[in-house]
Amino acid sequence: MPGDGLDMDREAAAREQNAQKSPVSSWPRRARKLALLLLVMIAIVVVPFLLFGETLDRLARDMMMSPLSRPLAAVAGFLLLAADVVLPIPSTVVISILGAVLGIAGGTLVATAALTLGCALGYWLGHRLGHDVTERMIGREDFQYLTHQLERYGLLMLVLCRPVPVLAEASVIAAGVAGLPARHVLAITTLANIGVAATYAALGSSAETGSGLLAALAASIGLPLVAMLTAKTVRRATRVR
Repeated sequence: MPGDGLDMDREAAAREQNAQKSPVSSWPRRARKLALLLLVMIAIVVVPFLLFGETLDRLARDMMMSPLSRPLAAVAGFLLLAADVVLPIPSTVVISILGAVLGIAGGTLVATAALTLGCALGYWLGHRLGHDVTERMIGREDFQYLTHQLERYGLLMLVLCRPVPVLAEASVIAAGVAGLPARHVLAITTLANIGVAATYAALGSSAETGSGLLAALAASIGLPLVAMLTAKTVRRATRVR
């Protein structure tokens, strides 16, 4: 019947329209999840200080004054940050602790070196593993988005992704797949790493007490999540256009 064909066309058009709207309609739910994650992660830092404030304050002072704390923090922090490209390491928290123990200059130096080593590793992995394996590792949607943005903005995309969790590591791996010049990738990411490392090392170095360290750690958790939320907002706006 002609009417049945018309109904089927309308249903197909409605399904297509809903599919186009789904990323937008799902955005408030994603935003709520990110906000909840932010609150939970900050609570993990805040609640112990509320319950055991004096004890933790004393432990924090002892840790920062101990002669063994500096070399141990430097080695542990370097290894953790270098592995951040393949492991879920809270890198900004690690950098803030390095800043608290080593000071802003020492924390920035160690963190920059480790992050840059991680970038080199990520680029090498992307270059060696190739398109298909990397796409499965990162996820098709994220990989296609990063590939498109790298083609459009080039090295600038790497700079914009450095403060954003997950995208920071995935963008360098995608750059390896895309075959961007390694020396250019390492040069631009090193400069970006200096900025990221100095910011969070400064937060940590400003902590003179356990309460100050608490504030620094809370900020080192909150700021990256805000960056992630901003990146998702930009990505949604780009998709809608």
